[in-house]
Amino acid sequence: MRIIAGKLKYKKLYYKKNQFLRPTRSIVRKSFFDTMRDVIEGSVFVDLFAGSGSIGMEALSRGAKRVIFVDSAKESVDLIRKNTRDMDNVDVLKMDAFRFLDEPILKRADVIYVDPPYSFEIDGFLMGLFDMVNRDAIVCVEHDKKSPINSEFGQFRRFKSRSFGKNTLDYFGVIDE
Repeated sequence: MRIIAGKLKYKKLYYKKNQFLRPTRSIVRKSFFDTMRDVIEGSVFVDLFAGSGSIGMEALSRGAKRVIFVDSAKESVDLIRKNTRDMDNVDVLKMDAFRFLDEPILKRADVIYVDPPYSFEIDGFLMGLFDMVNRDAIVCVEHDKKSPINSEFGQFRRFKSRSFGKNTLDYFGVIDE
């Protein structure tokens, strides 16, 4: 797996294939970063349920000022640390996603990419997440197309949705009317 664009373009990422790790396909990454092009540069970016870290690494490559990788699996955290070795604008946190909701850095995040295991009960988690993030943040959720999620969480509303085979990306933000 490689970074597809930006200053780290073609950088090879360490990755171990197993049944628990489902890296985001390059077509999905490309679509997400094309959509978020104007927002990523200079942002504080959170890669939640980071897995291989490919989304956060792509954000770094495209100019994110800081990336926070969060995953509860030791194997994933070790891979991310290996991929981000010698980088000083990253934080790699081994913690449960629900525990991360209490982290102060979440309030400063500009973009949050959420890619939980497909068996994860996402709506309850998102309700907690949207209570904690700042109202200017954009949250993108990658999920199984067969398991749609709510379109509204308080002030946050889905403003875009795009499907790629089995995957769907839903984008949420506060839409002032």
